[in-house]
Amino acid sequence: MKISLRLKFFAVLLAFSLAPIFISRGIMGRASEDVIKETGDQTRRELLDIVSNEFEYTASSLLALLERSSESMRLAAIGVAHEVDGVLKKTPPAKGPVPFLSNDFGDPDLTPPDAARRQGYSRRTMGNGQQLIQVSFDHPTFHLPAGVDERAVEPEMRRLLQASDGIKTIFQNLPEAPFWINVTLESGVMMTYPGHGRLPLRYDARQQEWYKKIRTADSFQWFHSVDPASRFIVSKVAFPLRGASGRFRGAVSIDIPAHSMMPDEKLEARWGGEVRTFLVERIPEGQPTDKGLPILVQLEPNEQGRRHWTTAVEQKRLTFDEPVGYEILLHALDTRETGVVDVSFEGKPSLCAFASTASVSFLVIAPKTVVAKLPDEVGSSLQNLFTEMRVLSSVISGVMLLITGLIAWFGSRAITRPLFSIVEVAQRLTQGDFSAHIDNRTGDERDDLIQSINEMGPKLKELMHLNRDMEVAQEVQRLLLPGAEPDLSGFDISGGILYCDKTGGDYYDFLKVCRGEPPCLAVVVGDVSGHGIPSALVMAAARGQLHTLSDIEMAPHERMGAINRVLARDLDGTGRFLTLFYLQLKADSGRVLWVRAGHDPAIRYNPDTAEFGELHGEGLPLGVVEDYAYATNEAMLAEGEILVMATDGVWEARNAEGEMFGKKRMLAIIRENAHKSAEGIRLAMMAAVEAFQGNGQEDDIAVVVVKKGTGGTDMARHSISFRMTNKENCFKCFQPKVEAFGTAYGLHSKIIFHLTLVLDELITNIISYGYADFDEHPIDVTIALQGDRLTIRVEDDSEPFNILEAPEPELDLPLDERAKPVGGLGIHLIKNMVHGIHYKRENGKNVLTLHKNISKTHCPVQG
Repeated sequence: MKISLRLKFFAVLLAFSLAPIFISRGIMGRASEDVIKETGDQTRRELLDIVSNEFEYTASSLLALLERSSESMRLAAIGVAHEVDGVLKKTPPAKGPVPFLSNDFGDPDLTPPDAARRQGYSRRTMGNGQQLIQVSFDHPTFHLPAGVDERAVEPEMRRLLQASDGIKTIFQNLPEAPFWINVTLESGVMMTYPGHGRLPLRYDARQQEWYKKIRTADSFQWFHSVDPASRFIVSKVAFPLRGASGRFRGAVSIDIPAHSMMPDEKLEARWGGEVRTFLVERIPEGQPTDKGLPILVQLEPNEQGRRHWTTAVEQKRLTFDEPVGYEILLHALDTRETGVVDVSFEGKPSLCAFASTASVSFLVIAPKTVVAKLPDEVGSSLQNLFTEMRVLSSVISGVMLLITGLIAWFGSRAITRPLFSIVEVAQRLTQGDFSAHIDNRTGDERDDLIQSINEMGPKLKELMHLNRDMEVAQEVQRLLLPGAEPDLSGFDISGGILYCDKTGGDYYDFLKVCRGEPPCLAVVVGDVSGHGIPSALVMAAARGQLHTLSDIEMAPHERMGAINRVLARDLDGTGRFLTLFYLQLKADSGRVLWVRAGHDPAIRYNPDTAEFGELHGEGLPLGVVEDYAYATNEAMLAEGEILVMATDGVWEARNAEGEMFGKKRMLAIIRENAHKSAEGIRLAMMAAVEAFQGNGQEDDIAVVVVKKGTGGTDMARHSISFRMTNKENCFKCFQPKVEAFGTAYGLHSKIIFHLTLVLDELITNIISYGYADFDEHPIDVTIALQGDRLTIRVEDDSEPFNILEAPEPELDLPLDERAKPVGGLGIHLIKNMVHGIHYKRENGKNVLTLHKNISKTHCPVQG
């Protein structure tokens, strides 16, 4: 009976090494789990008390801080009112600095020189993101509502400018936060510091609810409103301006985003959890409490999206999950100044710490899970300790294993002696002695190894002979391919092939098919089903037929028919066939003839129009139906036009994730390298496919490129291509690329600005109006410069939209009376900044090509 060698060693080592380890680890594991659980529970209870006291202290401190911040804003408003009251009594200066208007922001000539995007001053976008706003700390700006004559109010603006130094000083003494200081006069003039734009043309502070209320007020008042510049909810303290007679002259207001007053993010960073803070209004005795506590200030939630300045701020209420905890909290607010209450908030057991005044309360709400961090760390430390103990037991077991190994070593010599004979024979095989043989027998699995090695010698000998034959076949097939690129006047032609085996069924060739003048050349690309030696033999037979018929004057379809009849008889019953694309060129002529025998159409590209096409045609593969009638197709090629013929090994190549290379990548490579010679385009294609394949080449690859023209050198053309998605900040993505492209090729700064503006408008329209879902979509951009011609090509898979059909905006009407077509003003701007626009819908994509003659912009290429 044969006993397994594996079982012999396994039984001995298992008994002496693994059994003690399992027993000791089992006992220690149960004990460690009990200790960790008990220690963690005790630590959690003690920490809950500590955290409760910490939260109570935090609530008291934050309420005091919030009261001081509110008092600072109130005193600042009074100080600004005093400064403004003083300058309004003065005579306006005859000369002085020119006031900056908010509507001029963005114009480099009219924007304050220190204007820049500042951290903290941001604006909500359509996608609920945030975009930094340009602000000026050196100059205030003035906003004039529609209908206010700038010349009529210029004296008031010059008066207000005299107060700017005092306002700056007051602003610098405010707490660090994004404040706006506003002065609004009855004339409609509104001065804002720090200076900024982004104010709607229709905005008039005099029409706002807070301004109407402050008209009748005797002192400062607090309001909540939506800031028209940032679209955030702001807390506003307003103070009336009155003349000596008590006549209302305007108002001073200080705004601060409500969310910047709340420390939620700092508390989350401290506690590592979701901590929320609220400033709530106390509910007077006798009033209903079932709707929750009125919220005065909270961190504005992102899900609310951006707000419009014309909408009122709806007061939110703070509610809890279960009424018992809520009632306990209300009682605590009425009876204590500070404290901590257990509540259920947003579906989680939580702690609610509070600090109260007579009218308001500051709440800090945190899930109880925030206290679990330290107990878990203690448990982890204990776990590490017991792990070290297990390691120690493993070392002891290892010593036992070493002793067992020494005993096994001396006993195994008799068992391993036959292995030396196996090694000796294996070495002789590697040196080419295929007659080497092993005669030993062991009575276990080693006999199977000995038998396999004895059978290996003859098989290796047979395999070496086969490999030598394959090398000869590979050399023969290489000699059957063209030895050099053809020379045909008026054309630049290049072909190449890569086999996945030593031989294959892909094929390309160049044949002279006309003996008269001007000469004609046939360009052939074929693909035999399968690959390896059988496919190579079919390819060789087809090549022989093509070369035999090349000396006979015949039409292309007749040539294909003759070859098909021979192959159909030869391949009958084999299941093999040959797809072929036959292209016939005539020297110095743009007329091309072709026959398509089941092969993919040739790709056609015109660099001047940036348009793709295909050389289509009907036709079965060769060798399928013996009497099939093929047809000759005809077309004219323009100067510089490109034809690319390839086998399916190109577009069906796969990367490591299983994704196919695809024809879209082929088209992109052709477009990006269209300025190169035919060989340059072919090499770029084959290099891209080779780099794309993640698991090595799985199919033969053949590529032939025909370019109408003399070829040989690259055209004077520069280009850049890049891809973005609708989920990215596209401006940040393309703006540095555009500037780098313009700098590299000497474009004037004005041209670079125009190019950036056109791309920004196009991509903004695509993202804003083109997608009906929330998925990520690619947006491809190519920019090319050839002489004075700048070409911009944008491809996207959004909804079909032709900007050439977009209605013109009604520029002679006020903004609020105009119809609002999709991207109306932006499209109007694009049309006026370029000299040619072409649109088409191709393969489910919008393809927009824009041309700009930079010599007409009075900013030609430099140098």
